[in-house]
Amino acid sequence: MKALSLACLCVGFALSPLVAVPVQAQGAVFQTSVSPLPDEDLASDRYELTLTDRQRAIRGVWVIFDRGRDILQIYGDAEVRAFAQRHDLALLLPFHCRAKSGTDGDLNMDPAKGIGRALVAALSQFAELSGHRELASARLILLGFSGTGSLVGRFAGYAPDRVVTVVATHPGHNPRGLETIADNA
Repeated sequence: MKALSLACLCVGFALSPLVAVPVQAQGAVFQTSVSPLPDEDLASDRYELTLTDRQRAIRGVWVIFDRGRDILQIYGDAEVRAFAQRHDLALLLPFHCRAKSGTDGDLNMDPAKGIGRALVAALSQFAELSGHRELASARLILLGFSGTGSLVGRFAGYAPDRVVTVVATHPGHNPRGLETIADNA
């Protein structure tokens, strides 16, 4: 799989804070954005949440971090959505824009620098919008490719009470690769 960087969708997009779009008779797609705090290394971001069945309680959230067309295809794949429906999982796609500094235009792969707080805040917003209060505290399955492979590994240390599983696919991101994660992080 080739790591293709999706163009930053922050520039010029006008996304209302919370939007719901029907997927099918029983499912729904929601979108939100979270404003970065001044001390966070996050220019801005947005999120898309898919519920495959609005009537059923959510048992967890499968987070698939955006890293280009290939990952977008995984998020939209019919078999992935069927798996999510069978296991009562919501699907979350964070569209993250570049960090404000120090990453050569990529994301800051340290969740404590903004992405972690923003993702948790987005889930709280989705809990309110969708009526699925369980989203605010749902356990997370994290999938990250390339640099976000390093991010998901760090996220397990950032929110150990929330993370159930980390899938780090081809996690290379110098100088912050998996080999730089401390045992207690």
